[in-house]
Amino acid sequence: MNRVESPSFFILLLAILLPLEVFCALLAYETLGEVMSGTYMVGIILLNGLLVVLFFRHRSAALLGALIVALLIVPYQIVLGDRLIRVQAETTRIVAYAYETRAESGAYPADLTGYTFTDTAMQPYIQSYTLSEDGRDFTVYYFVGSDTASHWYGSDTGWDYYPD
Repeated sequence: MNRVESPSFFILLLAILLPLEVFCALLAYETLGEVMSGTYMVGIILLNGLLVVLFFRHRSAALLGALIVALLIVPYQIVLGDRLIRVQAETTRIVAYAYETRAESGAYPADLTGYTFTDTAMQPYIQSYTLSEDGRDFTVYYFVGSDTASHWYGSDTGWDYYPD
């Protein structure tokens, strides 16, 4: 048995990967919604549990499986986590633009045609900007990884989120 196939190495690998996978499953709540977050969590528990059992019979396969499970979850959620930070920052700038427009003109903008995106890559993730019929309030909707999991800022309610 080589060092890579030792129980100590497998325990160390899981000690590193499991918290990272769980973090990504929790992050998925914000990026993909509660259903995918729960699916990730169940998958992490079941697959890693299976890998622990497999380790006693096929150590190399269990080690490879642990890496594959992590690679299926972690990189994609890291990308979505970055997008979450960036789209929230762009939305914050849109909110500031709406308030600045009202301070200058006395009314919120009717749409975002006068707004210049700072991070143009985030423009597709801004779902909509709506102005209430009476013009007193506005709402900016955005998403990260799934358009069914909406985040928004409402001038009357503040920041909020619907996970699915």
